[in-house]
Amino acid sequence: HRELPIHPDFIGKKLPTAKEEQVKVYLQEIDGRDAVELITRS
Repeated sequence: HRELPIHPDFIGKKLPTAKEEQVKVYLQEIDGRDAVELITRS
């Protein structure tokens, strides 16, 4: 039996938004950049 340390590599974040707003998340491994955008739909 082997035990390994477990470390979280992410942090949860609650982001209140309006109905017309959208949160887009980009990941380096998939999108080529790490970013979060708040977009307002018209």
